[in-house]
Amino acid sequence: MKYFGTDGIRGEYGGGHVNEAFFEGLGAAVSAHLQGKIKGRLPKIAIAGDTRFSSEPLKAAFCKGLRGVEVSDFGVVPTPALAFGVLKEKADFGVMITASHNPYTDNGIKFFDENARKASDEAQEQIEKFFDEKISGSGAEASVKKVDMKSHYIAKMGSILPKGCLKGLKIALDCANGATAGISGEVLRGYGAEVVEIGISPDGKNINCNIGSEHPEALANLVRESGAFIGLAHDGDGDRLVVCDENANKIAGECVMGLIAIEASRQNALKGGAIVTTIQSNVGMDESLKKRGVEVFRSGVGDRLVMRLMLEKGCEIGGENSGHYIFMDISPCGDGLAAAVKLLSTLLCLKIKVSEMSGVVSLYPSIQKALKVARKTPISETPTLSKTVEKIEREMSGNGRVLIRYSGTENKIRLLVEGKDSAINEKSMAELVKSVENDLQ
Repeated sequence: MKYFGTDGIRGEYGGGHVNEAFFEGLGAAVSAHLQGKIKGRLPKIAIAGDTRFSSEPLKAAFCKGLRGVEVSDFGVVPTPALAFGVLKEKADFGVMITASHNPYTDNGIKFFDENARKASDEAQEQIEKFFDEKISGSGAEASVKKVDMKSHYIAKMGSILPKGCLKGLKIALDCANGATAGISGEVLRGYGAEVVEIGISPDGKNINCNIGSEHPEALANLVRESGAFIGLAHDGDGDRLVVCDENANKIAGECVMGLIAIEASRQNALKGGAIVTTIQSNVGMDESLKKRGVEVFRSGVGDRLVMRLMLEKGCEIGGENSGHYIFMDISPCGDGLAAAVKLLSTLLCLKIKVSEMSGVVSLYPSIQKALKVARKTPISETPTLSKTVEKIEREMSGNGRVLIRYSGTENKIRLLVEGKDSAINEKSMAELVKSVENDLQ
């Protein structure tokens, strides 16, 4: 697609695709898209944003472009709360203004359908077409009403587990100065937990700034200082969860997802007997789950693709090792708070420490790097990198794998080397980095 990446449109605020004029045009195109689908009444849109200083002006610009629709504005809430609100308000479309885990200088937009699932490729392609052709909806300017979805979302998330079930637990929480500030802590305290928090004072420019899921060292320090049972960190829009154990060590996303799936299977509550993850996740998880009768299906990268495969395979649990987890019994959208609640419930059932999770789900040693690139040349056309990949795959001969892909939202290439021998992994990664420097930087 021309404008949409793996998770909506994202870029530097004020740049070519993230500015008020562009978002106003998107609003006009979305109006036309919805009016083509919905007849006999005004389409209804739910909209929200994160804590970036640019989110409100971009939201206002998008709404300015809308015609012949009704709008429910949820203000500042996490992306999963926007998705929850789409269902609660019976909206036809959801709009979230956010750049997720990116720095405050970036912003973006992502769309949801009436089922609170990421908008389909077909919908996004039509919106792009209408945008380029300057096709707008008809009718009056959108009527916008404010809706307190934050309170409704807190009530929903506070009703999943039994009251008081977390009494006696100390939880370290990092809200990344983002949209979960004032929400996740309140929900966890409602279950009886003692919560020590950082990243709960957003000022428009400190979202994800050396804090949150992309900077787990801040959470690790909080765990050490507080002596917490567990550390939990969100990203700026709250659809991710990163976990630290009681020793301040980061827990792999595969261990989080795998442990929850294993316990669900043990309780005969794992729909389809399987989970969905992406090609990025460690293959060691597959082996650990297979021993316990749980199958693993793999999609391309992006929670939109995970959801698509979950629906196809009839699975209720899916996610990415980056911290995006989907639990269909709670929400059709990735939800960091839902993942935290699910994990805490699982740990209580198993009566284990967070550090013992890796003993249940074992992973291959792996190395990952994300490098900035000047261009995104197809890997097969790179003179050095393509040959290096072939060489490493021959040397590993079935005892590991190499995965290389370009980021869909940034000018970066993501490298993964995974195998049983750590020394070979390190040597292989060094060769890949050198090849990227030669070909793409």
